[in-house]
Formats: sequence, structure tokens, C-alpha cells
Amino acid sequence: LKGDHNFLICRQTKNSIRGSVATEVQKVISEWNMSELFHVNKTDGTITCKNGYQAVFAGLDDVEKLKSITFMKGVLTDIIVEEATETNQKSIKQLMKRQRGKVESGTKKTITLLFNPIFQNHWIYKEYFAKLGWTDKQKEYKSERLTILKTTYKDNKFLEPDDIADLENETDK
Repeated sequence: LKGDHNFLICRQTKNSIRGSVATEVQKVISEWNMSELFHVNKTDGTITCKNGYQAVFAGLDDVEKLKSITFMKGVLTDIIVEEATETNQKSIKQLMKRQRGKVESGTKKTITLLFNPIFQNHWIYKEYFAKLGWTDKQKEYKSERLTILKTTYKDNKFLEPDDIADLENETDK
């Protein structure tokens, strides 16, 4: 197995991550018939690949608890924040500080914020979109330090016709 990525996958509250993202990752491992490649720790939800790299799930309720996070092998390379609009900018900055240490292979460290549409007064919009002069018509932005990818329900191949109809009939912008 190749790869030298350790993931810290977060959501604002630890309780909400167990029933959402962690379950989805475990479901994909199973559906893709990759269960023999991973061990899931039933106590803390950590997923360890046979190559030694890990995915750790954590809540951001108390971001200070993440200061001493370590992995069995390598350093923290990838942070994913699900429902990033639930958290504050201070927590995201603390997460970025957790990505310390050298990645021997040269893999770039990343932080990915996942979220639904936001108001223009939200800190994420001000920090990442407003500074670029982002327009609603844009679908993508890419630079050396930032990538923005805007998707909609039309990009979601898993939606059923009833789901699409509900979304297309939504009146709340």
C-alpha cells in the first residue's frame, strides 16, 4: 500500500462526527470491499490502514485537546472539517498549527473545509471568498495555496428524483 497521509477529520461536536462522517467512511470501506486493509478501533473510532497511517475523528468542542495529537506513523498531513460553518475561525487556526513536522515523501499538507452555502457575513466567506472578489457564477478557483470548488445538488450523483424535486422546489435561498 502506498500513501503517507494521516487524517484528522473534525466536526464542531464530537457526538455529531460519530454518527455522520465516521460512519460514512466506514461504510465506504465496506462497500468498496476494502475491510481487510483497515482496522477500526471500536472504542475511539480511529481507522488504521495496514500501512500504519491513520484517520482520527475528533470534535472541536475543545480544540485545545488536539494539541498533543500524534499518529502511529508519520505526521498529520490532512485535516478535514465537516460542516465547517459550525465552527469558528480561531478553531480552524488552531487546527492549522497541529500540522507540524516534515513529511518525508514531500506530500503537501492540506486542510479542507466542507460546508453548505453561507451568508456573506460569515467568517469563511470573508476570509476565503470576499478577498478574491468571488462571484456566485464561479465554480472553481485555484492558486498555489487555495482551491475553492463549488458544487450543487446537480453535481450529486447519489440524489434520487424525489430529492432533486424537493431541492428544485425550495424557496429559501
